[in-house]
Amino acid sequence: MNTITPVLIDYWQRLPGIPLDSRRRSLDEARARVRADREHPASLVTFALGDIDEQVVFEATIAYVSAGAKGARIHEPALEDAIEWVRRSLALNRGAVFAALLSLADPALNERLAPYRLTLTPDEIAIVCRRASGDGRKATREFLRNWIELLAGEEAVPPEAAMIPAALAETRARAA
Repeated sequence: MNTITPVLIDYWQRLPGIPLDSRRRSLDEARARVRADREHPASLVTFALGDIDEQVVFEATIAYVSAGAKGARIHEPALEDAIEWVRRSLALNRGAVFAALLSLADPALNERLAPYRLTLTPDEIAIVCRRASGDGRKATREFLRNWIELLAGEEAVPPEAAMIPAALAETRARAA
């Protein structure tokens, strides 16, 4: 059994009884301990995989892939982990993990995320679009534009695909 499994099971069992503001404070405290090198970045995985709240998962994912990074670079092994969470649908809120990775606005990372965008559920697409709509950076705009082009080639475009052009329009407005 993976060492994270018992920790996740415990978190899931306690999750319904822990108020959201308490979980957010716990995440803030864990991030502070990781930044101060008092705790291993793996402690953030429980929040990223086991929580359902979009903000908690988004922030935990960003903190995890950024922990141990040198300068502006992302910690590659952690990035691989997070991509795997998306690929294998390991996170309870996979859309927030995907959105967090997209928010890094890294063209090379976006290429790695591209194959998984068609596997997202309507709820996950909504999360990604909601998060991306505030991001006017070129890499995010290009990712959304390419996603729209990809969907244009589909015979049956799902209704949630309409969220993507709206998010792209918002990114353009922010970039201007």
